[in-house]
This record gives sequence, structure tokens and C-alpha cells, in this order.
Amino acid sequence: MRATTLRYNMQYSLWHGAYFTASTTIITTFLPLYFIDSLHASAQQVGLLNALPALSALLASLILAIRLPKLPTLLAGTTKSFFVTRVSYAALAFAPWLSPHHPAEFALIVFTLSNIPLTWGMMGWQTLIGHLIPSVLREGFFSRRNVMTTFVALGATLLTGTVTQIFSHSLTRALQVFILLAAALGVLEVVALSHHHVPVSSSRAPQSSPTLPWKAIFHNHLFLRFTLLSAFFNFGLQMSWPLFNLYQIGQARATALWLGIFGVLALISQAISFPLWRKLARQKGGMTALGYASLGLATVPWLTILSKNLMVLSLINLESGLFLSGMTLLLFTELLAYVPPQSRSEYIVVYNIIIGAVAFLAPEFGIWAFAHTNMNMAMQLSAVWRALGGAAFVFTGTVIRKSWLKQPTRAQ
Repeated sequence: MRATTLRYNMQYSLWHGAYFTASTTIITTFLPLYFIDSLHASAQQVGLLNALPALSALLASLILAIRLPKLPTLLAGTTKSFFVTRVSYAALAFAPWLSPHHPAEFALIVFTLSNIPLTWGMMGWQTLIGHLIPSVLREGFFSRRNVMTTFVALGATLLTGTVTQIFSHSLTRALQVFILLAAALGVLEVVALSHHHVPVSSSRAPQSSPTLPWKAIFHNHLFLRFTLLSAFFNFGLQMSWPLFNLYQIGQARATALWLGIFGVLALISQAISFPLWRKLARQKGGMTALGYASLGLATVPWLTILSKNLMVLSLINLESGLFLSGMTLLLFTELLAYVPPQSRSEYIVVYNIIIGAVAFLAPEFGIWAFAHTNMNMAMQLSAVWRALGGAAFVFTGTVIRKSWLKQPTRAQ
């Protein structure tokens, strides 16, 4: 019966991943274009589009730190959180009518507030998937799931970019239609998520405590080490996120079709490289492989500013996907490896609080660096920061591997 439930959950997790990816791909790829070209957002507002949602995610994590939901009620709370987030996309589509005088500010507020239930949903899903998928199957399952969702994202990106380019004479209307489509796909995502079954054995397992066990968490040196390394690297990673939008859309003049091409090429290289990162993690260790992926991502900001030619930028996005797949796969699986199963929810909350603080500060720092220097200097700073973070991952992974027999058994 447990094997049947496991297969059932894995099947619906794939469906959930497909709908989730299609919905979020449309938003993350084309919302910046809608925000800049259709709603006429300023450079500062583009920076806030990354920073303020991160601040709301931090707030959401702090709320969960006060009191955590228990496992038997976690699925219902997670589905409700995702539902609220996806429905809010409709307000983004109607921003020019709901707030005709300040549409960019209105969309920024909606997107920021929607990140609160999104954060609850993501942390709920991370906790659930840790309970539903055994540790021995996680790496293989997530590799398979990531390949499938990558092809879904590829289709969503290509379709949205192509159709939007065809109707470029009415760009705003075309983007609004696809944002509404993202909302509809999000509802299907919630339906697929609600079909998951929490096994009775898991429901009888030790439940999440009302508050965080701070003392135990801050004495878990393996978890703290991984979290601090992740925070350092993420600062360098995320400080350039608004800069990429400003550079590609504002300076290189990328259209919806080109943004779609960028996304498609990155996704193709991700689909190809997922199995390679899985193999490398088994050979060298997950931390070391994560470091190699991080070092690869350090080249992206530096290469981007070398040219405004859209063909060249397409090739750079192809290259970035090779390393982004490694970070996507290994950052989450490594996190699960360093947290004890009986307190998984609590550790994930602490991790997200720290990463959420970084995600708020980093984009604002990137915009500050851009405003006080120039695009080239800000991008180069991001590249150096990413490289230092990647080197720290590699060094730590090498030390762990050399002292493997002396290390405490990692939590599964």
C-alpha cells in the first residue's frame, strides 16, 4: 500500500510540477517586459520588483517562525496559499484599468503581497515533498521531474514569446492574455497538488512544534554552514537579477520574441545538463558539484556585458542554463540532506528567513551599485561575488569529502 501511495504521489507531483512551471515561467519571463514596456516602470521600480517580494517572503517566513502548521493540515494550507497567489495574477493583468494613473505601483504592490502566500506554499511543498519522497529516491526523482518541467517551461516560453511577437502591435493586450493564462494554469496546479496523499504513517510521525527549536538549530553546525554558504552565494547571484532585465530590455532592446528565445535556449541546456549534474554529484559530492555550478554562473554577468547583440545574448543564456540546472537541482537536495527529518519544517523556515533577507537586500544593492557606478561595474561585481561563493562551496565540499569517514552521518 505504501508503494502504491508513493507512485500515486510521484505521479501527481509531476503534474503539479508541470502546471506550476508553466504558470511561473510565463510570469517570471514576461512580467518584467510587461512591467517596463506596458506599465512604464522606472529603473528603481524594476529593482523593487525583485526586492519587495523578497521582503514579503521574509515577513511570511517570520510569521511561520511564530507558529508552524502540523503535517496533517499542511497539505490544505499549502493548496490554499498557492491558490491565492495564482488568482492574484489576474489583478496584474488588469492593472492598467484598476489603477490607470499608477499601474506600475499597483502591480508592484500586488506582486509583493502575493509573495506572502507563495512563500507559505513553497515552504509547505518543500516540507511535504521531504515526507512523501524517501531520501534514496529524491535525487533521481527530482532529476526526472526537473527534466520534465524544463520541457514544459520551454513550451510555455516559446508559445508566449512567439504569439506575443506576432501581436506586437498590441503588446500590452497579448501579455495580459498570457498573464491570465498563467492564473488559469495555477488553478490546475492547485488541483494537482490537492490530490497528494499524506500517508497515515507520516501523519503519526512526530509533529511540528508550535515554535522553532532555536537552540537545536543553531547548534547544528552542518546546517548553519550550508545556510551561510548559500546566503553568501545568493547575494552575488540575486544582486544582478534586476540588472539583467534593465540590460536586456532597456539597453539591448530585446522584444518578447527574443526574451522567449533566451528562455528557450536556457531551458534546452538545462534539460540536457540535469543528468550530468546528478552524475557529478554522485562522483564528487553534492556540495562540490554545487560549487562547480556556482562558478559557472559567475561567468554569466561578465559575458552578458560584452555585447548588446541579441544573438550573442542568446548564446550566453544557453551557457547559463548549463549551470543553472546544477544549482536548481543541488541547492534543494543538499538542503534536505542537512536537516533532521523530525524537524524538517522548522529548519526550512529558518533557511528561508535567512535567504529571504538576502533576496531583499541583494537586488537593491545591485541597483545601488548600478546607480553609483555603471552597468559594467555592477555586473562585474556580481560575477566576482558569485565566483567567491562558488569557490567556498568547492572548498567546503572538498574538505567534507576528505574527512567523510569522520563526519557525522547526514540527516536523510
